[in-house]
Amino acid sequence: MDKYANLPGIAKNEPDLYETPNVVSNSNQEVLQDDSNSVEKILISQKEAHEKFNKHSLNSDFVDFSDTISNRRKFGYLIEPESFEWNQDPEESPVQKLKRLEKELAELKVELNQVETLTSADEEKKKNLNFDPINLTKHVESLQKEIKNLHLQSIGSKSDITFLDNKAKKQYMVDQLNSLKQVLGQNSDSKASKNPDLLKHDTSIVFKLFADLENSDINKAKKINELNGRLENLEKIFGPGNAAVNETQIAKLCNGLENKSILGLVENLKTKMSLLDAERLDKVDNKLQILLQRVNQLNEKKGLVEDQEKLNRVNELFQMMSSWKDVSSTVPVLVERLSSLSELHQKALQFTSILSRLDAEQSSLTESIQTSSSTLNDLKNKFEQNLDSIKTNFENLNQRVLSIEGKQ
Repeated sequence: MDKYANLPGIAKNEPDLYETPNVVSNSNQEVLQDDSNSVEKILISQKEAHEKFNKHSLNSDFVDFSDTISNRRKFGYLIEPESFEWNQDPEESPVQKLKRLEKELAELKVELNQVETLTSADEEKKKNLNFDPINLTKHVESLQKEIKNLHLQSIGSKSDITFLDNKAKKQYMVDQLNSLKQVLGQNSDSKASKNPDLLKHDTSIVFKLFADLENSDINKAKKINELNGRLENLEKIFGPGNAAVNETQIAKLCNGLENKSILGLVENLKTKMSLLDAERLDKVDNKLQILLQRVNQLNEKKGLVEDQEKLNRVNELFQMMSSWKDVSSTVPVLVERLSSLSELHQKALQFTSILSRLDAEQSSLTESIQTSSSTLNDLKNKFEQNLDSIKTNFENLNQRVLSIEGKQ
């Protein structure tokens, strides 16, 4: 080991282990936050959200998030409570209760009409329902009539007649007019003598007429249901296929008609059926007999033409066979010559294959000769270089030997 003692690069009197120092933890690290103005920050209280949606469930029976262009209203998720609770307000008056009940019944009726107007694609949703929407709508209508027939004059203010039935409103208006006539008849003489303008002012009565939007919506829904039923009947008649396909079928049926519609097609069929009356059958029979006679004449003429064509074809075949007799004697000689030529052809093919092989071998030999000649040239060059180097080395040795001898 002494020969390695004083070599450079070898450490002496130093420890054999090297440890890195402990990493100092930086407690003042910055937390990255997104301070962009385009990001909206919403503070949501988990406690309030839990209290609001506790004991509720989501109903996804009528969910529709499609982008279809239709008049049907789009539905989202419905939040339904697990147990229904009445909101009993001790300060609610009887008139407010009646208004609330009538409003809730109207909303229920609109929802039932929407359930009735579901298309055939939503039959699975209809099957999942546990009630009959038609019976429920009838029950709701009867409840609405009962609520409207209530007399609000005995409960609240006499001026509130918005929830009366139409007949009750008419009777109330007639009673008011009669009372006004009696009052105006008693005071007409005295007021006319004093101030005629005041009489005109007092005799003017203003009535406001309002449309019943609930009944109009119900009537619209009924009309839509009737139209849907008619469309279903038409689809049953013409088939539930594509509209373009049905139009093409109707166009094919109405081809050649001026009125290209179903009515025009029916009128055309009606005119054709009228031709089959008993009065016109005799004329049709006579025309058919004339047609049969003409057809028979045409068949006879056609038979003559066909016989002539057959004779012409037979003559052509006879001429071909007569010309074939002269050629048939030379056929066996031609067959023998062709068979001998086939043998020659096979031998020629073999000869060409052998020539192609010879060409390939010759090309390979020429390539090998070229490669060997190139290697020989390289060897010659290397030998010449080696000889030159050997000569130079011998000359150098001779010079050194001579120099050594001269020194001695």
